[in-house]
Amino acid sequence: AVVSTQSGHYGRGMEEEYVPERSSLSYFFWIIAVRYNIWTGSYCLEPWERKLFNTTMVTVFLMTIWTAYIFLPGWLTSSMSMLCAGKEKILEHASDLTKIFTEHFQ
Repeated sequence: AVVSTQSGHYGRGMEEEYVPERSSLSYFFWIIAVRYNIWTGSYCLEPWERKLFNTTMVTVFLMTIWTAYIFLPGWLTSSMSMLCAGKEKILEHASDLTKIFTEHFQ
């Protein structure tokens, strides 16, 4: 479907925008693109600014994914080893804690 919209930008007049059919998968991606443009405010930018902004956003996103891929496994391994070591120490002293608890509340 083609939707006509009135644009007040610099006297451009009527512009036509393509809107896919609601039942298609392309409509889903179109909605995501529209929400992204509204959420980031990139619909207000000039085309070259929008390209620069989107390139920056993609770069930051990919750097975040890459950093998580590199550092997250090591961090999780060290965290789990510390948690497991702490659990073993607690289990070693569990009998002492049980004795203290039973002596105190008898």
